Amino acid sequence: MFNRFAAALHQAVEALAPSQSLLEDFIFHWKAITHYFINNKDEKCPVQESNISSHLDNMLAILEQEECETERNQTGPCMEHLLQHKILETLQTLGKADCPPGMKQLVLSFFTNLLGKIQQPLLPHINVYKPVHRLIKVCGDVRAGPTEKEEIQFLCLVCAKLKETPYLVNFFLEDPKSYGKESKSGLKKKSKPDPSKMEFSLMSSLLSLVQSPDTRIAVKACEGMLLCTSLPEQSAADCIVGNTHFANFLAERLCLLYKALPTSMDPVDVDSVEAKWGLDMSSDADDTNAFQGKRQLISLLSWFDYCDQVVKVAYSTIGDAVSRAIHDKFFLPILEPLLLQTSEVGILTSTSHLCKLVKISESRQLLAILVSFILGNDTSEEQQHDLDQYKLRQRLIERCDHLSDEICIMSLKLFETLLLKANEHVARNLVLRNLESRAYYNRRPLTRSAQDSEDSGTDQNGHDGAGSQTVANGPDGSYEPELEFDDDFQIKRPSTPEAGEGEESLGGSGRMTDEEEVQMGIHKLVNCFLILVPEEARSSLTGDTGYDMYLREAHRQFRECTVNCLPYDWPHQVTPLSTCRPNPVFCEGAFLKVLFDKLTRMLDQPYEVNLQVTSVITKITLFPHPHIQEYFLDPFLPAAPGSRTLFTVLSKVVNDLGSRIAVLPDFQKQVMQVRKQLMGLVEDQHRPVTSPLFNLPYIDLLEGVIVLEEFCKELAAVTFVKHHTVGER
Repeated sequence: MFNRFAAALHQAVEALAPSQSLLEDFIFHWKAITHYFINNKDEKCPVQESNISSHLDNMLAILEQEECETERNQTGPCMEHLLQHKILETLQTLGKADCPPGMKQLVLSFFTNLLGKIQQPLLPHINVYKPVHRLIKVCGDVRAGPTEKEEIQFLCLVCAKLKETPYLVNFFLEDPKSYGKESKSGLKKKSKPDPSKMEFSLMSSLLSLVQSPDTRIAVKACEGMLLCTSLPEQSAADCIVGNTHFANFLAERLCLLYKALPTSMDPVDVDSVEAKWGLDMSSDADDTNAFQGKRQLISLLSWFDYCDQVVKVAYSTIGDAVSRAIHDKFFLPILEPLLLQTSEVGILTSTSHLCKLVKISESRQLLAILVSFILGNDTSEEQQHDLDQYKLRQRLIERCDHLSDEICIMSLKLFETLLLKANEHVARNLVLRNLESRAYYNRRPLTRSAQDSEDSGTDQNGHDGAGSQTVANGPDGSYEPELEFDDDFQIKRPSTPEAGEGEESLGGSGRMTDEEEVQMGIHKLVNCFLILVPEEARSSLTGDTGYDMYLREAHRQFRECTVNCLPYDWPHQVTPLSTCRPNPVFCEGAFLKVLFDKLTRMLDQPYEVNLQVTSVITKITLFPHPHIQEYFLDPFLPAAPGSRTLFTVLSKVVNDLGSRIAVLPDFQKQVMQVRKQLMGLVEDQHRPVTSPLFNLPYIDLLEGVIVLEEFCKELAAVTFVKHHTVGER
């Protein structure tokens, strides 16, 4: 009843009293605030006991209403009054003094709402950006202070406004020595400031708040720094690099997080962690795959991901500075000694960490620094018994053939991860620098038919002309060449009358009548891999052999690899022998030597090691470079004396296999049974744990044959896909 009476009385008063304008209301509320400070002498009385908050809210509401009623791009009288009477400067002074207690919180909220809700641009006004700048300086002064929430909201809003209008950042760069010496006329002459020596208070305040114990405040501060570093303004970038400790802060925090990790961690656990920068809402109670050091590892990877995002979006000079700081403060002094240690547990843990860091790196600059740290910067051709190799690279490659299978597999995974990254230096440093001179090619005088084959083989991929065009159908043709090998296990080129005619025609005008010959040439290349494993040793003779799956996967991987390699400007044709260095001595290089040595011993190695070795080699063959195509995927390549190619290594393995299976009874039956067990097609009572097959002394041989068979299918699929793609160009 009383509420109804009060409402009716209020309506009656409003009806009788004359209505005030918005400007009069605005001035009324501002005067009410100023009168409070004039009349109130108790400085310790909290602001919550006053009406200052409601008056500020009413002032903001009036400004919003005025903007809605005013034409676009026009400033209303209330806003004019706010700017002309420097109300924001007065509020900033009160907020800085925090008088009465809690005033700073109200002022920060008012500034945030004013800049966020008013649509017209306010920051360019001198009576706006100056008090805003002064208010920025008082943010982050108190660690874990009561106004952190309002401070970070205010700072992030300013960052967002600067992102919308980047040139405004110059208003917030302050030179401590603003004026130079007096000129002869007696007037002060402003000197041109050096951006690298100017102060950027916004970044300084964000750097203070990012160390807040409140995770939400720290994450918001990181967002603000990300916005500041991405501004397309050279002056701001120079200031951040030259006069803030931003880059060093990122690197030093990375060091602290890494030192908090346990000294021993399972590589499987390390690889299973997925961490992205941002607010982590997961809890240990909900984690079904908890292990010691997981929370510390998540913190490390999240922060490294943030550093990577900064380098990715930041101005180029900031990205370079952050990458250099991480290299100088984290990679060299902390990670490198751990990678070079002799403890097997330490080697395994540090290598798994490095592999994970490479895997999550996306920024071009940080990835380049990381690759340079691992492989060095050398791109010149390797020499036999070269003692001047980059130490870390040499040690990591040697561990690919380590006595410990776990270290071997982890090292191979590291290089596989590197090969998958979009960085040309990886392919050039590990493989291409030793193939550029085509020293692997036999330059001895050839017979007439071989010379014709060589002439027709100088297509854009360096293979015989019959194999370099498009194939309309798959490789399941009826033609299967009889493979013959010489003493060095190099395949002899099959010479048929039709092939000779096809080569002559391809060397001429390339008429469409050669299409069938082209298809046959690709069949030769593909079938060389498909029929390499003898039939009596194969584990998949009937039904689905899995080749179609390899074709689909090879097509997907080759497409992704080609996209990554587009910026490399690689040639489409092999380098003519006439322009190559005469009489070169071919050196595989340390990396290929280890891979080929491991491949040679695949019949005596564990199943997991063989899978990793073949996976790395497959990643190399996918690179769209003509020399890689020629060296790895051309079975008919005339290799130089003493030079190994991928096909000759596989041929030696097959020859070794033939001599072994001759003395083993029911070899094919056993290998087919092992294949079923590896694929999980055996009942529980016949699982590998209880199966007598897995207790055989030659179980590595049985599993190695299966890997060899599948690897040949994979190489055949890659060969077919690469030729098919080349033919479509």
